[in-house]
Amino acid sequence: MYGRFVGLDIGSKDIRVSLIKRGLRDAQLLQTIRTERSPSPTGDSDSIAEVFKAYTLPKSDIATSIAENPTSIRVVKFPFSDPKKIDQVYEYELENISTFDPREKAHGYQIVKNEVGSEALVCVFEKNQVEELIKSYNENGIDPKIITYTPLAFGALNDLLTGERPLLLIDIGETEISYSLFDESGIRRVRSSTKPVESFFYRLNQNGDPSDSRDYSKMSLGEDEGQDIKECLSPILSEIKKTIQFFEIELKDRVKTVELSGSLSLIGGFSDFLKDELNRDVRKIYIPELGADNSAVFAKSYALALYGSTFRNGYLNFRKDEFKYVGVDHELRKVFMVPGVLLTILILFLIYSSASRYYELKSSVDEIETQIAQVVKDTFPEVKVIPKPKLFMESEVGKVREKLDLIEGVQSDLTPLDALKDISSSLPESLKLTVNQIKFETDNKIKIEGVCGSYQEVAEIEEALTKSGMFESVTRNQTGNAPNGNTKFEISVVLKSKA
Repeated sequence: MYGRFVGLDIGSKDIRVSLIKRGLRDAQLLQTIRTERSPSPTGDSDSIAEVFKAYTLPKSDIATSIAENPTSIRVVKFPFSDPKKIDQVYEYELENISTFDPREKAHGYQIVKNEVGSEALVCVFEKNQVEELIKSYNENGIDPKIITYTPLAFGALNDLLTGERPLLLIDIGETEISYSLFDESGIRRVRSSTKPVESFFYRLNQNGDPSDSRDYSKMSLGEDEGQDIKECLSPILSEIKKTIQFFEIELKDRVKTVELSGSLSLIGGFSDFLKDELNRDVRKIYIPELGADNSAVFAKSYALALYGSTFRNGYLNFRKDEFKYVGVDHELRKVFMVPGVLLTILILFLIYSSASRYYELKSSVDEIETQIAQVVKDTFPEVKVIPKPKLFMESEVGKVREKLDLIEGVQSDLTPLDALKDISSSLPESLKLTVNQIKFETDNKIKIEGVCGSYQEVAEIEEALTKSGMFESVTRNQTGNAPNGNTKFEISVVLKSKA
């Protein structure tokens, strides 16, 4: 989707926005915005409207995600990977493997490739979850075009993840943990959970550290208080270990790299803590356009922006069926408005130039035709009416050229009369023949058509002409029957040069 596109990440305490501009070949990060969610009488979401108004953000070219856990995540395998074919059969397949009626749920899928075909990662939510999310946005004057599932949106970062694969990207936010597993082909498996994060904050508050006043980048696992934070992190650590074990069984390969993003990944020493606990290469995510400081904070919103702006068949979007987006592509209009106006001006200019040139040339042609008509009148004053002077002049010139050709023939060394005399003198006097036509095909080649008594006489004529010595060659072209039992013939002769 060309033009500006917003990735919207709404956490429990703040709103994070990544604004990109999608061109023909790549995307450019224009702006990142982070603001606290301020309480208001009508609800926290009022601060969203303020952000979009303050920064003049697109109100429909938006990608966001559902914060809750899905009701179900299923993997449906297909022997083909064409999204159109999968669209036709995937609901039947989902119905066969589900304990619920898919028509009563909001569901969608994303295609991932495997060795023999493809797999659809099907994510199922309750319809009221999608409905309430859209309603909360619409109340604030925005209408997201893409509503997806967070771990799948992280698939848009596939080319930016540099660690050895299989690689697990873990986004640990303030409301959920998202797991996105990548192999060499891209994203392969996903899941999410909320309970470990809830347990972390519950334990943190029990220890007297209210999380809503915390700057996670100032927390550390290396100091004295680090032991308490490690204890609080134990539900998250346990969940990560179980997820890695589950993915490795599914993938039949060892996860080699873990990359971290999200608010809790900013805790000092957290990467080293996980590296020791997991015995794997653990690092914080780095996205060049965001930089080292912002990569973990804005990774989710940036991934959503990329995912939404490159959306195509085979991607997951809950804006379908009764939740289908019906708005107008305002950003796309803006992108093509200026080129469209310029193209219209260019076309009008070309039309004007062509019309001007046409009338200019027509005027010149009319003037030349008037001059030709006058020349013809002066040359042929006896002709009163000449409707087409040019054609009349060409015809008269042709007649003059024919007369000149005849004069040149008479003045040359050999005329048709001379040739006829030579041919006549070469034939025996006893032969009776009638010459119907004698024609110069070239300067020295003559075609003779005539009638004689029999095929034998044709042979005698050919032989006589050959023996006369006046011709380079004598060729009988054809013979045939003529009226009254006679024989018609056609003979070509090539005259010898007299030079």
